[in-house]
Amino acid sequence: MTNTVVIGAGVAGLAVTRCLRDNGVEAIALDENAEVGHSWASRYDNLRLNSVRWLSHMPGQPMPKRYGRWVGRDDLVEYVNSYAAPIRDQVRTGVKVLRVERGSPWRVVTDQGDFEAAHVVVATGLYGKPVIPDWPGRDDYRGELLHAADYRRTEPFEGKRVLVVGPGVSGVDIAVDLLSRRTGELVVAVRTPPNFLPRELYNIPLQGLSVTNRHAPTAVQDLGGRLIQWLSVGDLGDTPLGRPTEGMFSRLKRTGVNPAVDDGVFVPAVRAGRVGVVDEVVELYDRGVVTKSGRQVEADAVIAATGYRTGLADVLGQLGVLDDRGVPPQYGKENQHWADQGLHFVGFASPLTGHLREIGLIARKTAKRIKRAPVPGASRVVSTP
Repeated sequence: MTNTVVIGAGVAGLAVTRCLRDNGVEAIALDENAEVGHSWASRYDNLRLNSVRWLSHMPGQPMPKRYGRWVGRDDLVEYVNSYAAPIRDQVRTGVKVLRVERGSPWRVVTDQGDFEAAHVVVATGLYGKPVIPDWPGRDDYRGELLHAADYRRTEPFEGKRVLVVGPGVSGVDIAVDLLSRRTGELVVAVRTPPNFLPRELYNIPLQGLSVTNRHAPTAVQDLGGRLIQWLSVGDLGDTPLGRPTEGMFSRLKRTGVNPAVDDGVFVPAVRAGRVGVVDEVVELYDRGVVTKSGRQVEADAVIAATGYRTGLADVLGQLGVLDDRGVPPQYGKENQHWADQGLHFVGFASPLTGHLREIGLIARKTAKRIKRAPVPGASRVVSTP
């Protein structure tokens, strides 16, 4: 019998489960995938973290120095599995959570039985459901249409004309990967002029600066971001990408969208004409896309780096806890209100100080809060198919 049910056994779910164990709180973590850390293992081959290694480890277990400054996908998967080892008996994979019902205790309804718990921690993250816009003409398009989440490597796109929709973090990463092909054209569709940051400037990881300046006013952060952007990629007004009209911190606060990361490859390739730029995609046709300006752009493959939803509408929608983007509260009075009732959220914030760093901070705080909370009753499985 346990005190807490954790929904999700990715990085956030594992972090809070270990923190709960370290605080003497029993917990069960549920995940619908067959393996822990599935979301990272399924990402593209050349993925590297945009946060520096020593600010990206999970609570209680530093990352090995042999991973280098910028940790690659395979090393991260190895690390996550190593981190999960001490709590394997607390993790149940292949269990799909259908909904969470409010009460004291809470009820977690799954496809393998229902659980009652004094506390529920939702840790499924921001990237639960890849989203491709419902463009008219999708059924007519004869090329390959896929979401950035399904991109793995360059080989299937060798010699093809590829259009990447969206110059955000994933879109730019994938575009840079595709630039390594021997042959093939590359075009990026841009709706809003993007902001860019390098991972490091003058050999200094910028994440450390973000941590130092995290409490500065947004206007000051925007000013610093513009300066770093100018030093790293120059004036974007002289590129087809266009000069951003909103500061990167203001945009992050308003939309949750981080600036793209460019370590001196993507923007220079745009300037050199190696990457074509077109305006917003509004429609597909048999040979490619139609942009907002009415231009038809042929493409053998369209990769939609068009974001994600949390996928929590069915699980939590009836509680009234989600905002219009489907994201639960991470900070402030609303977060405190739900925590006081036993419902907690870890892994839904993605600040420039580092997504993984933030997970560690919130996981520790959540575990301590649950340890201090009164326990109306231990959790239990109340029905099993």
